[in-house]
Amino acid sequence: MKTLLKGIEISHIASSLPSKVLKFDDLKDLFGDKEVDKVMKTTGINSVHIAADDTTSSDLCFYAAKKILDSLDTTDDIDGLIFVSQTRDHVLPQSSHILQAKLGLSQDTYCLDMPLGCSGYIYGLMQASLLISTGACNKVLVLAGDTTSKLVNEQDRASRLVFGDAGSATLLQKGNDGMYFDLRADGSGKDSLIVPSGGFRNPSNSKTSITKPAEEGCSRSQDDLFMDGMSVFNFAITKVPKLLKETLLELNWTLESLDAMVLHQANKFMVDYLRRKMKLPLEMVPIEVKNYGNTGPASIPLAITSKYSIDKPKLNNVLLAGFGVGLSWGACNCNLQNTIIFEPEIFNKL
Repeated sequence: MKTLLKGIEISHIASSLPSKVLKFDDLKDLFGDKEVDKVMKTTGINSVHIAADDTTSSDLCFYAAKKILDSLDTTDDIDGLIFVSQTRDHVLPQSSHILQAKLGLSQDTYCLDMPLGCSGYIYGLMQASLLISTGACNKVLVLAGDTTSKLVNEQDRASRLVFGDAGSATLLQKGNDGMYFDLRADGSGKDSLIVPSGGFRNPSNSKTSITKPAEEGCSRSQDDLFMDGMSVFNFAITKVPKLLKETLLELNWTLESLDAMVLHQANKFMVDYLRRKMKLPLEMVPIEVKNYGNTGPASIPLAITSKYSIDKPKLNNVLLAGFGVGLSWGACNCNLQNTIIFEPEIFNKL
């Protein structure tokens, strides 16, 4: 799906992280020094933030949203809320409705949950932009976050040394900019990133919860997240460069006119591979995984807040791209030159 939506701007971006930090050096007794060091060197991830048992992705997103709302003169004109997460509070009701009430937004607020992962931020921005460009909404909050650690088996080396938890908030409003979106999907690759049981297709039971040995160094149950790392990598290196190049062509942008490219922060190796494939210099493509890991739909806004909140370069022409579970991938442009970007904050229960 390709579309150009006009009359939009991103006014604020904020992010939040759980206070607990899991250092991968502390997992060497479990997985072995050699294996942990090898993964850390390849992924560039040394530690991740882990949510407490009583903290959900909506809590993290709420905290980030409060940072934005507390900086505004009024919140009366916020009439849209998109919650992007694979780790919602309940099967029902929607977490977006719960957040609408907690944030004190109007009962006229349009609320929507989007259960998407690594591409979810792009999808959320598109939905918000669509609401604003059609005149349905004045301002829309996109809250994107996951507590993926709750889906990962503690004995699964492949996932435990990759995924972290985070939340984010992005406020979009009417403006003079346009945003071009290109969103794509291939459900035939669903088994590459999946929690096999726990839904209505394969409900959880006493058998699905049993942890069993899987590939070397990994054990998990059917209720846990499974990631076929090689399959996901092949998908990303095949599909994403083509998407990025086609998006630049549609925008009539050259590499020289691009100010920054912020990609889903899967891991250092992946982001750097895509950077080199696009022939871009290091300073134009943030790699912010060392202390965060892969935070799913929060990874792009977390990278933006981590990289650009203090030292902000020219950011008129920015390209964003997410890719992962679904399989799904998407890209869009944005202008962050006048966007208020807050530093990532550690979550404290309000």
